[in-house]
Amino acid sequence: MTAISENNRRVRGRGVRAFTLLEIIIALSLVAILVSASLPYLFDSFAAAAGDRAADAITKRAQEIRSKAMESGERQKIILTSNGIKDLPLPVGWTLQVKGLNDSKFHAPARNQTWEFNAVGICEPISIRLIKKDREILLSFDALTAQPAHDDE
Repeated sequence: MTAISENNRRVRGRGVRAFTLLEIIIALSLVAILVSASLPYLFDSFAAAAGDRAADAITKRAQEIRSKAMESGERQKIILTSNGIKDLPLPVGWTLQVKGLNDSKFHAPARNQTWEFNAVGICEPISIRLIKKDREILLSFDALTAQPAHDDE
């Protein structure tokens, strides 16, 4: 029995260190506070990424329709709606507004409003704004190339 008690003394004497329950609770509380503070920024970045993907998809569709018009030698159209363009809806919560060459401000697309590309690929100059609450993406398309002239926010 003396050997067992002597081993116990050696283990205790080495100074084995462990975290107390209070230290673990404090550390977990700090982690929880940091995670809860960063969640709004994380969700905001997901929303921004969805809008950026939608803007890229609209730009890609414009390029496809322009190419189709040039290849076929016929006028092509994209139908614009407040929910996106035909066959390409926007993510949930996003809306589309347009501003044509003669418009003074952005507005929801009129019913059956089209964006036309002629046989040589020249399109009507247009600006498209995608909106979700306080987030805004602006695309102003060049009439000759149908490429966005600039992309803000």
